[in-house]
Amino acid sequence: MTKKRKAKVELKEERFLATIAYDGTDYLGWQIQPTGLTVQSFIEERLARIFKKPITVIGSGRTDQGVHSEGQCFHFDAFWRHSTTKLTRALRSGESGGILVRSIRRVHPKFHARFGSKGKRYRYEIYLGHALPWDSRYCLALGDRKLDIPAMRKAAKLLLGKHDFTAFGANHRQGMENENPVKHLRRLDVRVKGKRITISTESTGYLYKMVRRLVGGLLRVGRGEMTPERLLAYRKEGQITAEVPTAPARGLFMEKVFYDFDKP
Repeated sequence: MTKKRKAKVELKEERFLATIAYDGTDYLGWQIQPTGLTVQSFIEERLARIFKKPITVIGSGRTDQGVHSEGQCFHFDAFWRHSTTKLTRALRSGESGGILVRSIRRVHPKFHARFGSKGKRYRYEIYLGHALPWDSRYCLALGDRKLDIPAMRKAAKLLLGKHDFTAFGANHRQGMENENPVKHLRRLDVRVKGKRITISTESTGYLYKMVRRLVGGLLRVGRGEMTPERLLAYRKEGQITAEVPTAPARGLFMEKVFYDFDKP
């Protein structure tokens, strides 16, 4: 009698790209830290429960403590025989932790969430006046201070283009090791609606803390502490100094990461 051998089914892993939104107030940023809760550690713990094994996620970039996101992206490899809709539902189950999985898609095995990025879009929210306590988690409230919006818009326009943005990186070049400081700043505008000021920016990439320091520079211009021309000269000098402060994290939102498959 011939023995029947069971065919071995190869469990081939696929690569998935996820897009999430999160309230960064209570997290120590995106990247895993030796101690403390981060967005990455929360996601990896949730994936480990679903797949019954450790899953490593690779983010499109890191966000600092207190920074929020509407479109952070990351990829991971896993075997999942069902639809991505079911995987999205599984990741959404249980306590959200202030994190919402917006979408998951299957991508090419060589796709990389960080190195495949073609650019990012951020916005910074400012409130003219005294914001309510729950609103102040997501904006910089100016209290009784006023801003010269036309001067801020002039300064923003002067900074556009492909340049070396070393001056707007983190102090002591933290997080800038081996990174090209030349970025193409395609968008930097200042919009006002009622008591809300929104600074929106889009670039091929950003140095560590670059967006918050761009905002810090524009705020100094708006307060009359610096001219638009001086802010431009600061960028050209390429030296990191305290002349341009880093705006608080709570007003910053990562909006979108761009990839080749995104529509223009």
